[in-house]
Amino acid sequence: MTTDGHRGRLLRARRIGVVRTDRLGDMVLTLPMFAALRARCPEAELHLLCRRYAVPLAEGLSIVDRIHSVDELPHGISSVLDSERFDVVFLPHMRGSDCWNVRRAGVPLRVGSAYRWYSWLLNHRIRDHRSEARFHEAEYNTRLIESVLGEKVPTVLQRPRVDAVAAARLAERLSEKGVGPGSDLIVLHPGTGGSSYDWPAERFGVLGAALAGEPRVRVVVTGIESERALCEEVVRAGGPPAAAVSLCGELDLTEMIALLDRATMLAANSTGVLHVAAALGTPVLGFYPLSASHSPARWGPYTSRAVVVSPPADQPDAMELITVEAALSAARRLLSETAR
Repeated sequence: MTTDGHRGRLLRARRIGVVRTDRLGDMVLTLPMFAALRARCPEAELHLLCRRYAVPLAEGLSIVDRIHSVDELPHGISSVLDSERFDVVFLPHMRGSDCWNVRRAGVPLRVGSAYRWYSWLLNHRIRDHRSEARFHEAEYNTRLIESVLGEKVPTVLQRPRVDAVAAARLAERLSEKGVGPGSDLIVLHPGTGGSSYDWPAERFGVLGAALAGEPRVRVVVTGIESERALCEEVVRAGGPPAAAVSLCGELDLTEMIALLDRATMLAANSTGVLHVAAALGTPVLGFYPLSASHSPARWGPYTSRAVVVSPPADQPDAMELITVEAALSAARRLLSETAR
């Protein structure tokens, strides 16, 4: 089928699937595809195939018609492909097994990268080398749609729904730790789950202590259960117990969304929580190496309400060269600008 034929197939599609089964940040940066598809294919059913833990990021969004938690189904992605009979499937994060299953299911239009050994299983292949970081990851995802349509589409982060019950649970947890509803919350998230290079935990703590000197500011440290020791190091480095409270390992994703929505600022390494905050419109201070595989040009916060701090260009991955003074200056500049 010609490229023009692919365009027509997409515009006439009754049912379109997007497969995204990896990390939280990747999901945030994939959801702009749904806004673009909804605008160009208003009559189509738009389906998201993802892992259960990422569902709260898309739940309640009007642009997503169906969410399938493939890790809860007996045959994974195959269960959905066999029952839904998609006209088009986009694979922004390609795995060989997914590509094989999409072809086996007889999906007429299968869209993804041209640069995998199994790309022959697809029939619309995009020649973008993502490792070159010529575009942001969110834009690489919407470029899949642009390639089929032959026209530019907007890339807009989608704000997650803030669950009222989760927000109430969060308020109760904070109250138990002495953090009242009138506090300005600075959230420190020092972990990355191994996805990038980390700014030292001790410096997060010192940064938090400096920011906590401002009126009404309380510092909250977050992370997953396996990062508890890291979070405790941040709290210790921040000084007296009143300087910071830890919610490490205590929040599910719905509660984390509620916390980030309430926060005055998030300071974090390159990780999914940073992208959730950006989608919510919360100001973000990001710590990023400059090497191509972790570049802020591709993986930075996709928002104007952000400042990124990086090591010197001649030592792109030396995160320890980012000083607390540089981070504090960036944080105060960000808070001043967003307050205006």
